[in-house]
Amino acid sequence: MNNICPVCHTSYPDDVKFCINDGTVLTTTPVQQPTENPPGVNNPFEPKRTTHIGYAKADMGNRFLAALLDGLIVLALAIPGCIFFFLAFMAAYGSEESLTILFGLLGLLLILVPIAYQLLKDGFGQGQSYGKRALKLVVIDLETNKPINKSKSLVRNIVSCLLGLVPIVGNFIEPIMVLATEDGRKLGDRAANTMVIDKIESFK
Repeated sequence: MNNICPVCHTSYPDDVKFCINDGTVLTTTPVQQPTENPPGVNNPFEPKRTTHIGYAKADMGNRFLAALLDGLIVLALAIPGCIFFFLAFMAAYGSEESLTILFGLLGLLLILVPIAYQLLKDGFGQGQSYGKRALKLVVIDLETNKPINKSKSLVRNIVSCLLGLVPIVGNFIEPIMVLATEDGRKLGDRAANTMVIDKIESFK
């Protein structure tokens, strides 16, 4: 028993609920496992590398570059907040209490911008941070078979951020999970039930 799309008749694993080609709800129908794709239909579930419920593991080099780009974006967004914190420090050194409070509050508000980006970045657009969009990667919600939203992004990234707080080894846990696991899913992905894949034509 496989799940099959009633529109394009593409067969999917039992775990998948929606057709990746047209978004139609799949039905359970006894079908023979096709030996090749139906005419005119590209089967996105044909594995290129190690797979998880039909999805190919995303290219590791692209994931590294996407993370690097997102890190640079976070750094750029943090600069204004850091400037105001510095001004607050200088005002406090000069005993300017009102300016110290003003600059400190502005710095606090501005520093929330890179934090928000870091946590919600994968919920922008079609499950893509700006770094992932540049490298044509997308984060998929494995429960719905669609790009993740901001709430899933929050769960996914807050787990990774909390792990990064673990002394010494914390920053190495998620990269090791990505490299060592067959599906490339880090602990944040497992908590949110998500996966990073190479973008396919169905997600436009």
